[in-house]
Amino acid sequence: MDARLVLGFETSMKISRSLVEDMDWSRLGVFVFKDEDMVKTGKMLIPPEVFLLSTCLSAREAGLKPILILGARRGGPLDLSSPSGLDVLLHLLDGKTGILYFGVGGDGPLSALQRAKISLSWLMVSPGIMAETIRAASPVKRDVKEVDLSSISALSKLLIEKLGPPSFKEDLVARVKGADKIEVAGDVLYTMAAVISPPSMIATGLKYAAKLVRLIRERRREEYRSLLEAWKRNVEEGFSEERVGKLVGEDDLGPIKASLEEGGMTIIINDVIGTLHELFLPLLIANLIDELGGDDLLLAIDRASYLARFGWPVDMLASAPDEHEGLKIACYIHTADIPGYPKFPDLMRAFFSERASIFDLAPQAIETLCENKSAAFRASLLRLLEEAARERLAGNLAFVLYDIVRAPMPELVKVKPGLFSRLKARFKASRSARPELRWARAEGEAEESSNTA
Repeated sequence: MDARLVLGFETSMKISRSLVEDMDWSRLGVFVFKDEDMVKTGKMLIPPEVFLLSTCLSAREAGLKPILILGARRGGPLDLSSPSGLDVLLHLLDGKTGILYFGVGGDGPLSALQRAKISLSWLMVSPGIMAETIRAASPVKRDVKEVDLSSISALSKLLIEKLGPPSFKEDLVARVKGADKIEVAGDVLYTMAAVISPPSMIATGLKYAAKLVRLIRERRREEYRSLLEAWKRNVEEGFSEERVGKLVGEDDLGPIKASLEEGGMTIIINDVIGTLHELFLPLLIANLIDELGGDDLLLAIDRASYLARFGWPVDMLASAPDEHEGLKIACYIHTADIPGYPKFPDLMRAFFSERASIFDLAPQAIETLCENKSAAFRASLLRLLEEAARERLAGNLAFVLYDIVRAPMPELVKVKPGLFSRLKARFKASRSARPELRWARAEGEAEESSNTA
């Protein structure tokens, strides 16, 4: 394993203990500029997965029960959709933490993991949430009033009907979101791209979405017919009964509960972000909060920025700790390269309200987080963000801490990897033996942090 990752993990463990130690918080925000490695030097590498993992392990040491929802396919040495990425994850774990998969994949390493699923019984009593999610996910303006959630088959039919294209007889300029606007908003194109080209939503899908809107505006019927047919085909395949059944099940949250009880912590790897099935992720989170919330549970969410697409999850995450005593929520929020979701500023505000570790910010995020703050607060934040960036370039882990009680003015937090940690990382990386990779349960040696500042 890359020695830089080992050193990054141990350094993250040291600093994350101080981040979660006193437990006098219910909302923790981890803010970054772009969704990429948080520290990357010749000696140390800290991707978001490592920082979030260390935070959850430290929280478990402090008595919490973490559920860490990680996104796959970020790339790099910890790409969790690859065998090597899962191998690295197991190296960093203690052999007790269960790893589950949330997605529709039928082959590859992720599909060999035990599956996490949304409880159908919970979904049946939450029709309002389902209706709102479909409205947000659909590129077409549709009323979603009565929803049949009585079975997997009924849910499949509902999604195919409500997320499919409009008929050729309809006025597509009026029905397709954004087609009647001079400039289509980025969030509308993102939504449309999911149904037109699911496997490559961000790249190819956005191009086809923009093309479809242009053809609809120009009423070039024959040319956009093929795109609508592809839309229909993708939705029928993507929301088939078989695929929906991989995301929703009759067995409630059984595997998640069992894993949490056995090891005191659970990791759920999802590969639905940026795909047709992204709408299921906020439903899973809502299900977890409703049925497991409270009782010293920590719900840590990777790539939480994308939840703002659906609107209601932002309000749910902001209010959940108040409604479920003992529940804590941590969100990793990247602030650049996000479509203009109207609820995104509210997500940032909610997870900046109590405690936040800030690595860097997009300019518009600075404006949001500093509103109603003094000029001195803003100046201090900007100065310390620059100082933290210099420390990271020098090979240290550093961020700006804001805590409404402990640090009402921003403070710089940094740790310099000690010599012993560097030697230990080099030794571990040179070991030739690899741990046995077992998909349903994580098996491996415990890794103890022995950092010196």
